[in-house]
Amino acid sequence: MLLNLSDKNPVRLLTDLREGISSSSGSLHIELLGPGSLLPDTALMLFHELRGRSSALRVHMHSHTCLFDGAILLWLAADTRTMRPDAWIQVTEIPETPSTGRRSRHGASDYAASIVAEEECPADTDLRSIMDHLDEWLPVHEVAGLRLFPKDLGDLGLLNDDKENKALAGYFKSKVQIK
Repeated sequence: MLLNLSDKNPVRLLTDLREGISSSSGSLHIELLGPGSLLPDTALMLFHELRGRSSALRVHMHSHTCLFDGAILLWLAADTRTMRPDAWIQVTEIPETPSTGRRSRHGASDYAASIVAEEECPADTDLRSIMDHLDEWLPVHEVAGLRLFPKDLGDLGLLNDDKENKALAGYFKSKVQIK
């Protein structure tokens, strides 16, 4: 399935993703096209849709484009991933948490600190949520502001390289021929 990131309509993106998930049995191959950015809230919505899929469905994501922030999160939500050889990802600088936050009435252990709406724009709040999720795969504080290329992503174990996979498979194949 193709997921066109130039379509900024979250309803269409979610509908396309849901149709791809529901029409697939066993595995789904998603190709990301268009500019590699998503509005933070849209990225979080698509990420949670992918994470909520059946555990029986294996998803492979291939990016034909360079990815930023929320689009990276969508790409990482797949079980396996590849990208165009000269593509890269970039995590922007992490927005600072507003200094005047209030705790939820339910207590800090149940919910993150509430934020006074005037202290921060919604996109920054969502971007910090994206960074929290990205931290599952990437050392966000170390890579923020850097562009990471396929070699870097391979070193972090985030890319599935067909050549490398075939080479590794050769080590595990039996050398003994049964006649």
